[in-house]
Amino acid sequence: MEVRGDTVHLNVVGELDHQSGDAFDQTVRAVLSGRPTMLVLDLTAVTFLSLEGVAAIVDACYRAVNGGSTLAIRPSPQVARRLHSVGLAELVTAYDAGQAGRPAAPDPARDRSP
Repeated sequence: MEVRGDTVHLNVVGELDHQSGDAFDQTVRAVLSGRPTMLVLDLTAVTFLSLEGVAAIVDACYRAVNGGSTLAIRPSPQVARRLHSVGLAELVTAYDAGQAGRPAAPDPARDRSP
């Protein structure tokens, strides 16, 4: 974890699954309790993302947005593919050296079929 002003960068390494999901969730909760302006989930070193890991990321997104923080996700190729495959590609937010995109919260209205 790295703090730069009101932005917290959380670097996740390895697998994000049922074994690591609880620790990830606890860390995210602890970070967000400090009410950062932005939380950047750096998932570029994540090598495997299970559905439990996807759920943990979605939960982190909701917690951040509901707590007034902006959340950006920097995915590894594996994470980006998994999020895309489950219809959550909009969670991937461009983040470039101190500049972030929109808050990453899924929009259920956008996913509805006519």
